[in-house]
Amino acid sequence: MMTTHKRNRSVGITLGISAIAMAVLLTTDGAAAQVKTSKKRKVVVEEIIEPAAPVKQRTVSLSFKQLGAWSAVNLKGVDGSRTLSFPIRADEMVVGASLKLNYDYSPALIPELSHLRILLNERVAKVLPLPQGKNLGNAVDIELDPRQFTDLNFLRFNLIGHYTRQCEDPFHSSLWLTLSDLGRLELTLASKAVVNDLKYLPAPFIDRRDNQAIKLPFVFVNKPSLGTIKAAGIVASWFGIQAGARGAQFPVSMNALPDGNAVVFLLSNEKIPGLDSPAGSTVSVVTHPTNPSAKLLVITGATEEELLRSARAVALISSTLTGPSVTIAKETAATARQPYDAPAWVPTHRPVRFGELAKPEELRSQGWYPEVIRLNYRVPPDIFTWRTAGVPVQLKYRYTRLPEHKNSSLNVSLNNEFIHALPLNYPYQAPNDANRLNLAGSENISKHNDLLLLPPYAIGGRDQLQLSYFFDVLKHGECQNMPPDNLQGSIDSESTLDFSGFPHYAALPNLSYFSSLGFPFTRMADLSETAVVLPDHPDTNELGLYLTLMGHLGESTGYPVLRHTPLAAANIDSMPDADFLVIGSANSQTLMTKWADQLPIVATNGERRVREPDATWLPAYRWEGKDVHAVEQSKGDLMVLGQGNLSTVMAFESPLKKGRSVVFFHADKSGDLQKITDVFADRERIASVKGDLAVVQDKEVNHTKVSRTYYVGELALKSRLQWLLADYPLWSGFFVVLGSILMAAAAYQPVRRLINRYRKK
Repeated sequence: MMTTHKRNRSVGITLGISAIAMAVLLTTDGAAAQVKTSKKRKVVVEEIIEPAAPVKQRTVSLSFKQLGAWSAVNLKGVDGSRTLSFPIRADEMVVGASLKLNYDYSPALIPELSHLRILLNERVAKVLPLPQGKNLGNAVDIELDPRQFTDLNFLRFNLIGHYTRQCEDPFHSSLWLTLSDLGRLELTLASKAVVNDLKYLPAPFIDRRDNQAIKLPFVFVNKPSLGTIKAAGIVASWFGIQAGARGAQFPVSMNALPDGNAVVFLLSNEKIPGLDSPAGSTVSVVTHPTNPSAKLLVITGATEEELLRSARAVALISSTLTGPSVTIAKETAATARQPYDAPAWVPTHRPVRFGELAKPEELRSQGWYPEVIRLNYRVPPDIFTWRTAGVPVQLKYRYTRLPEHKNSSLNVSLNNEFIHALPLNYPYQAPNDANRLNLAGSENISKHNDLLLLPPYAIGGRDQLQLSYFFDVLKHGECQNMPPDNLQGSIDSESTLDFSGFPHYAALPNLSYFSSLGFPFTRMADLSETAVVLPDHPDTNELGLYLTLMGHLGESTGYPVLRHTPLAAANIDSMPDADFLVIGSANSQTLMTKWADQLPIVATNGERRVREPDATWLPAYRWEGKDVHAVEQSKGDLMVLGQGNLSTVMAFESPLKKGRSVVFFHADKSGDLQKITDVFADRERIASVKGDLAVVQDKEVNHTKVSRTYYVGELALKSRLQWLLADYPLWSGFFVVLGSILMAAAAYQPVRRLINRYRKK
């Protein structure tokens, strides 16, 4: 032990002498140099004796799907290529990387002329030969150079394929290689030092370049007040917006800091060991007291209102915050939102340009096998398209002309459902001088304009319009008419999507609306008409679910939940006009008893009452739109005794006011609320939350429909009558008969007078 200490000290002295020499060279005043060097020497000795903190590392395994491939990577042609992209977090660097590939290729490929190139950021990382007789079941691990990784990386697979030594068809069916979707990219990442500066927000807590699901702890002291809870909900909704489709959840810690990054909420009289609480309304980034590689976002206030002011500053003006800490002296209230004006939703009062939804480069594709152009948009689920031709799309597009187009087309799909194929076989005409120069007032012959109608049944929620160019290349014989390699297609950014002609009207309860876009609560993007009912003393699981839901709602609208109202069940009558989100577990939520008659499932005193669904076929069943059939109140209940525990999500009409909605989250055990939290933080699993009663299991979600249907929104009188009569077709016959009788009665006397007049003549 003594030997090691002496060795370290000798090394420190040597380095100290080197520092002295450097100080003498850089300093003109010799006396001053002596003072500085002696101090420097002492510091160096202490630093060498103290062991350095180990650099934290983690391993990430990314599937091809996480890298952007929807399925297996198929390479075709003599020069087939596919690029997958992925980012690296700003606070991490790559220290090790390997690529695991499983692939098959055509047995017709000539080994001497064919190979597979793997390129990382356009530098060749590996060239794989394609020998004959080994075309199936290949697996290989490729080590990648960590020095070649940057902030945004591109992994390209390039097939150079040849099947003959003569002139060949570049589109021949024997030119193929398939990379299995089992392939993975494994990265070993080491943390980097990060400066305490608010200008980097949301990093390092959420890195926009990271594609992993977000789990960011929130820290409170003791039992947080409703004001503190609201401030945390606002910040969680902002982090949910930053997380985007990755999903985010926010586990809660009380009176203790987790090991990694976290967000801390403190009032002036609250303390956490190892952490100082700045005075006033402040937002700060500090280093974790026990983990130098982790950061804490500390949000403080002397009062609840000051704490809320700090939270709103993070949610609204984070891009303007700089330095390790800022004090929020005063604020002007944000403008109140209007219905359906969520920033993430398309406007429903005017046509929307494609250029508002996607960048110009995202509306282009090229190559013999061009990529699908995907246009993502969100539309309120209550857009009422019943018995309409559909949603109009004015599509403007361009493409490379080939001399003899025959079967080329632009294929249009919505949410992977085929809609229409637009032919690209217009006869070629030489442009005149004006058209050739694209002068103002001239008709651009390369630009086409078509009106499409999106089917009504496929509208609502998170939609994706898919536009795929298919180029048909004619073959006139061997080595003749080789196709060009610059085939391109684009969608004009002036194309429009128009929802302005449709009213807002929907049948509820429908949990799929809530799981998709948080509707009907997100009708107001700031949740100004929403109250969140929590237990009197919510535990960490109940608070964690609340924060995850706020993150989900913020991501759904693209706007923080500034005006939602957390409240206790005892005060619920003070907000009769609100929509309610209710959270509880075991017996912590008193509304489980108070609203027992409205709930599909109620657990009291070890006994569970389950409302029986009404699955009887009715002769008055809606002729069209069966998904919104108004199920009548169930005919009975079932009483169940057992030891099992349930985690449920229930939706029903508010008992306080007609037309208002309630979504109730409940678990028989507090710990089982985590199952619901996991579902609402998972973009794939959340789609399985449907109906008005969803039972959440460990790996699946079951749903059913048992509650009475109610409607929200407004329809014109004519549409309302049509909708009503469509619900009850037997009434249509009754009104037809009644109308006929009334018309006959009204016409009886005039017709009789006419008959008498003719008789007199």
